[in-house]
Amino acid sequence: MDESPALGRIEQLVEEEERLWQAAGHGDISAEDHRRLEAIRSELDRCWDALRRRRAGAPDAGFGEVPDPPNEFEGVEQEPPHLQRGSPHED
Repeated sequence: MDESPALGRIEQLVEEEERLWQAAGHGDISAEDHRRLEAIRSELDRCWDALRRRRAGAPDAGFGEVPDPPNEFEGVEQEPPHLQRGSPHED
């Protein structure tokens, strides 16, 4: 599958994002530009996600919902045992 359209769109978004960030650095950014930056960030996330899924061979490499990875966190690790006598620096 050809990645050129997706990569081209990503490049366009990155260029626009960089232009807006440069303007923001000079204090020349409006509320509308701030909203556009947020929209660009969201669209870039979707584009990169779709490209990763396409490269991984996912059957649906569009912009559909992607489930969160499973949480393998087993809970809080036990605290290591403390010294019975207090600080190791005490004599």
